[in-house]
Amino acid sequence: MFTAYSNVAAQAQLYNDSTLYPFFEQLRQADSQVVNILHLGDSHIQAGFLPEAAARGFREKFGDAGAGWVFPYNLGGTNGPDSYRWSSPIRWSADRVVDRNQAYWPGPGGIVISTMQPRPVLSFSAKQGSVSRIKVFYDAGPGKAPVFMSHADIIQEDAGFPENGQQATIVPDSNLNAFQLRWPEHTGGSFRFYGALLQNGACGVLYHAIGINGAQWMHYNQHAATLPAQLHILQPQLLIFSLGTNEAFGGGTAAQLRQEMERTMQTVREYAPEAAVLFTTPPYGMMKKRQIPYRKKVGTKTRTYYRVSYAANPQVAVLRKEILEYCRNNGYACWDFYEAMRNDKRFARAWSNDRVHFNAYGYTLQGKLLYDAVAAAYDEWIKNNELTDVFTGKPVERSEVQ
Repeated sequence: MFTAYSNVAAQAQLYNDSTLYPFFEQLRQADSQVVNILHLGDSHIQAGFLPEAAARGFREKFGDAGAGWVFPYNLGGTNGPDSYRWSSPIRWSADRVVDRNQAYWPGPGGIVISTMQPRPVLSFSAKQGSVSRIKVFYDAGPGKAPVFMSHADIIQEDAGFPENGQQATIVPDSNLNAFQLRWPEHTGGSFRFYGALLQNGACGVLYHAIGINGAQWMHYNQHAATLPAQLHILQPQLLIFSLGTNEAFGGGTAAQLRQEMERTMQTVREYAPEAAVLFTTPPYGMMKKRQIPYRKKVGTKTRTYYRVSYAANPQVAVLRKEILEYCRNNGYACWDFYEAMRNDKRFARAWSNDRVHFNAYGYTLQGKLLYDAVAAAYDEWIKNNELTDVFTGKPVERSEVQ
C-alpha cells in the first residue's frame, strides 16, 4: 500500500516509509555498530550543505562514526564541502563522470584527480572531528603503498574495482584531525586518486555524500563500474538518490528518466539487495522568463537597466510526478521535497542568484527537513514496535516481554 507519513513540523511528505523498516532496524542498533548511508546526487549534493545538515541530525541522534567519504574537490578545480580541506604542492587534473571526453574512469566518487608528478603528495585537514581509520583509493602502479607521515599500520590491497584500483587501510597510533599522504616515486605514468573513507572508531552513522555538478541518472549509469564500486566500498544500509534537476533543465523526458532510474535500480538489486532506498524529488527551480527594461537617472545621465523575472520550470513537475509514480509502482520510499518546499515559506529566501540552486541557508534547511522526515518515520516505527524499560529508559524488544 502506498501510504504517506506526514511530519507537520518538518512540512515533509515521506511516502512508502514502511520500505525503510529494515534500515530503521539497523539504526536501532547504531550504538553497537556502524550504519552507512550513501547520498548520491548532483550539484545540490556536491556543495555539501544539504548532506551535512542531514548527516548532523543522524549523528546527533544515532551516533557519529566519522566523516565518511571525502574527496579533494578543490584540487580538481571545483567546489566541495567546507567541513574539510585538501592541499598539495603539485598541480592536478580532474575527470568527472559528466565530462564528454574523459582521460580516465572517474571512479567510485564520480570524479578522479590525476598527476604525472612522480612523487605525489596530498594533505588533509578537518575543521572538527577526528580520524582513527583511513581508507584511501588510488592507482599508483604495482606495489606502491602510500607513506603516512605519522606512526601507523598500513595494509595495501586490491580495491575491488577496475582501472588497477588500489586500496590502503591506514590505522594511526592516535586519533588525528589532519594527515599527509606521500607515495614513493612511480614509473607507471599518471597517478590517480579516487578519494578516501574516514572513520573515528566509534559506532553510529557514516553519512557518505557523492554529488557531481551537472550529474544526471544516466551519468552514473554510463560507466558500468561506477555504482557497483560505490556499493562495494561503502556498503550502504540506506541509499538516498537526489537527482532530476539537470534532466528537467536539459529537456529530459519522463520516459527517459524512468528508464535510467530502472537501470540504476537493477544495479542496486544486484549489488546491494539488502539496502533500503529513498528517492527525493528535486526543487521546482526557476527559469529566466524575461528581462524588463527600465530607465534610471544616475547623476546627470539616464541609463537603461533590466529587471529579470523568473517562472517555475514546468518540466520539473513532470519529472517529479514520474519519480513518485516509479516509487509507487515499484515499492520504494520517496520524500517529496518538491511539495514540501512549496508549502514552506522559508524557501522564499533560500534561492541563490540563478534560482536553480539554493544558498547555504536553503540547502541547510532542505537537509534538516530530509532528516526530520526520516527521523519522524523512525520514531513512529519505534513507538509501534518497542516498549521502554521504566528503570533504564532503554528500548525493550516486545519479544523479551513475558
